Amino acid sequence: MNRRKFIKSTAGLSLASLLGMPGLMSAHGATGKISNYGVQLYTIRHLLAENMQRTLAQVAEIGFKEVEGILNLGGNAKDFKAALDQNGLNCVSRHVDPIQLEVETFKTYIEDAHTIGQKYMIMGWVPPEDRVRIEQYKPLVEKLNVASHMCKDAGIQFGYHHHDFEFIELDGIKPAELVFEQTDPELMKIEMDFYWMAVAKQDPFDWYDRYPGRFPMCHLKDIDDNGWFADVGKGNIDFERNLSRIKQAGFEHFFVEHDEPENPLETIRYGLETMKEFKIS
Repeated sequence: MNRRKFIKSTAGLSLASLLGMPGLMSAHGATGKISNYGVQLYTIRHLLAENMQRTLAQVAEIGFKEVEGILNLGGNAKDFKAALDQNGLNCVSRHVDPIQLEVETFKTYIEDAHTIGQKYMIMGWVPPEDRVRIEQYKPLVEKLNVASHMCKDAGIQFGYHHHDFEFIELDGIKPAELVFEQTDPELMKIEMDFYWMAVAKQDPFDWYDRYPGRFPMCHLKDIDDNGWFADVGKGNIDFERNLSRIKQAGFEHFFVEHDEPENPLETIRYGLETMKEFKIS
């Protein structure tokens, strides 16, 4: 899968109606600050694969306190946890893909989650070949429901991370609606990604209204004028506006992310400094 080609083929160029909306932030009168500074490790995945201990030390030196893990931790769960502890980091969540939802495989990821100390397990991606027709989402929903119950029994919260394709109608149905409506709102939360919301031309407020309190985590990922990724604060997304309904959405954890950064460490450093300046309610 050529991720860059896929993203560029789906990214919209006419995003002003969703990204700007001046005046809304002042109407909320937000004065709060984000305190749970997190980074999605996908941003620095290549560095993590090269040297996990060194990379996590650099993440901590930049000033992050939380991370969200990916499939490749850069080592086994025990070594990953040791590196986290050594650097004062907390792994809040980890992403898995559909293949990891198979029951026996998923059991090992739950075991890893207990080793790492995760609070969340997130379904992070649906391959293109598995989302051509709306019918393909039905067995996925069944797997999501099984996984969410397994996580509950293990004391972990299950969740789903969306992209843009869930908001493109298939046979007159938006997959997002099928997935979100046919899963238990208490057992499966939703991780919002503001970049993919913009690409799909979706207003986050509409989804807060439909599913209040179901969004404990979000990805702070920016978008440039061409619909490509940008460092947080260098693009067009109005994060303060999108976060101004933090209580309605239910946000508790905030992860800086950039899928294809030229300089990963500088990207997350800039993202953290930008996030510190956000004023939210």
